[in-house]
Amino acid sequence: MRPAARPLVFLVVTAVVLLGTVGTALAAGNWVVHLVAGSSGEAHAQALPSAPTGVTAVCAAPTTAKTIKVTWSAVTHATNYSVYDSTTSATGAYSLMASGVTTPWTSAALTTGTNYWFEVVANIGSHWTSAMSAATAESTINGANPFCQQP
Repeated sequence: MRPAARPLVFLVVTAVVLLGTVGTALAAGNWVVHLVAGSSGEAHAQALPSAPTGVTAVCAAPTTAKTIKVTWSAVTHATNYSVYDSTTSATGAYSLMASGVTTPWTSAALTTGTNYWFEVVANIGSHWTSAMSAATAESTINGANPFCQQP
């Protein structure tokens, strides 16, 4: 019976050594991903889309609706865009105003007495987004006529 026990011990030691090697590979980050032919996985080897350029914000309906129309140059392969605004500064925190839009985009009625800056992001499908565009110039909604003005 003793000779039969040694191979069992050897197999257990071998399994522990192999598991230790896998643990080292995990810790070292040595994993390489390969797609198997016929799999439903996707691989993309493309650069991220460019940020939209030529972004402008102009008063769309200055005396009535207090809206601002934002336009930009199209980005190659973009399926739609997301528009963000900041009410603090061109470098302030931005909030999502609209997503899944095309150019141009017109805001809903904006708040009187508030300054607005806009940035745009290009979306390609549902998984790829560009960096944010440069901020537009300030657009101000004030209480006098016209309601909307560019400095």
